[in-house]
Amino acid sequence: MREFERTGIYPEYLLFNMPGTRQSWKIKIKHTPQKGVLNSKGKVLYEYSFDENFCKFRKVNADGTYSEWMEPEFIITEMRD
Repeated sequence: MREFERTGIYPEYLLFNMPGTRQSWKIKIKHTPQKGVLNSKGKVLYEYSFDENFCKFRKVNADGTYSEWMEPEFIITEMRD
């Protein structure tokens, strides 16, 4: 990885594969806790919150309101070389 070669630190990412969508998102973890949104074609679809080993998300409804916070069914931690 170029970033590892440059900094000596393996970058960490959140990978989201939301149920009912064919889309996935890769978000770089810059700090913890971290909050953000998941966009598709310029439209915000989800909001997420990540704090070390805990992650939750909520869907943005058509009227702009948010659903209740949900937790992923499973979280996988992997190290790639």
